[in-house]
Order: sequence, then structure tokens, then C-alpha cells
Amino acid sequence: MKENKNIKPNLTLSMDDKIYLAVSKESTEKLAFVYTLACLKANKTGNTYNLFATREIHTFKDKDKADIYHDTIEKIVEKNSNDKLKEALFSANEELIAKFYENSR
Repeated sequence: MKENKNIKPNLTLSMDDKIYLAVSKESTEKLAFVYTLACLKANKTGNTYNLFATREIHTFKDKDKADIYHDTIEKIVEKNSNDKLKEALFSANEELIAKFYENSR
């Protein structure tokens, strides 16, 4: 199958830089915000991650781009939550995840 080099994705994210545990979004009239909860990589090489998650906020002027980013992270969270190797990170951050979603409402 020949690859079409003119087709470019709207967004590409590494699934190894962070282990995403939760995501939410909200919008104002001018901006969209995507909140994430993720365990960051502990070092640049290897597959070691911090046990406790870090919250981040991503701000967008373009709400369509925010939706793409949110939906992509949401899909990664879904995959991570079903991954036995990542189960310990979800367990260790159970309270943080619950608070994250509670504060997102």
C-alpha cells in the first residue's frame, strides 16, 4: 500500500512521555481549557514514571483544536485504564483522579 505523504494528522502525541490518568475540558467565550492528570516520566530514558500524578492545564484559542486534543487524551486514558501494566498508577492516584473529576464539574 502506498503512503500518501500529503495527509497529515491534526495532532500527534507520544503515548510514552506521560501516563494519562484523566482528562476534562471547559470553555469560555474566547478560550478552551483542557485539564489533564498524568504520571510524568521520571527520566529521559527508560520506562520509569513518577508514582503520583501531576495536573496540567492546556489553553486553546481554537475550540476545535481543544476538542481534538481532549478527545485524543480521552482515548489514551481509556487505553491506559485497561492496561494491566499501568494499573498500579491508577490505584496509587485513585483519590487524585476522583478529586480531579469532582473539580471538573
